[in-house]
Amino acid sequence: MRRVLNVFQAILIAIWMGFCGLLGIVLVLLTWQQNRVMIFLAHYFWSPVICAISGVRVKVTGLENLDKKTPSIYVANHSSLYDIVAICRASPVPLFYIAKKELAKVPIVGQFMWLIGMIFIDRKNREKAMKSMEKAGQRIREGKNVISFPEGTRSKNGKIGVFKRGSFIIAKSQSIPIVPVAVKGAAEVLSAGSMGLRPGVIAVHFEKPIPPSFFEGKTEEEIAAYTRDVVVSRVEKMTI
Repeated sequence: MRRVLNVFQAILIAIWMGFCGLLGIVLVLLTWQQNRVMIFLAHYFWSPVICAISGVRVKVTGLENLDKKTPSIYVANHSSLYDIVAICRASPVPLFYIAKKELAKVPIVGQFMWLIGMIFIDRKNREKAMKSMEKAGQRIREGKNVISFPEGTRSKNGKIGVFKRGSFIIAKSQSIPIVPVAVKGAAEVLSAGSMGLRPGVIAVHFEKPIPPSFFEGKTEEEIAAYTRDVVVSRVEKMTI
């Protein structure tokens, strides 16, 4: 019975993804207001329906910590595809993702992501990856908030991995605040490598931004390690 339900849910989600992708393409071409289209689709339109189909409730804390007027790099732990769903539902600001380049090939969704201004990264090519991170810095200077998952891939053992330094190189070199984002419960809804959806609660907490003044005298690795510690500490305290 659970497997039949999961297949039905997957079909509904695929249809909804395609519809939202088409709608997003039309809205961007008509308005070219990428920030407004992104917050409308991600926060108010796409993620609520995905949550409803999946039986997921998102619990949000830390909104008082956000500075909506200052473009920042948001960094989050990553254990499930539902981290993205939960963060989109939780965030009151439009977030533009740093995504693996393979997603650009997904019909309709990939075209929308490219048109809206997402950043695609080639994780197998260090030089191209750094160029993508530089593009992320440019997006932020243009007034966009960028979010990345610095572990580089979804955790398969429940532990938060090492935060790679790419996002932190951009933050330090261009004096961009870092907003740590802690997510808990997403793997219980959909674990890495699984197709078995389960209803549940996903908690998202936005920490206070780490200001550029904190970066002085520190290496990118030290900034990354500190940010990871902030996220790990918060995840350990969170309840769902």
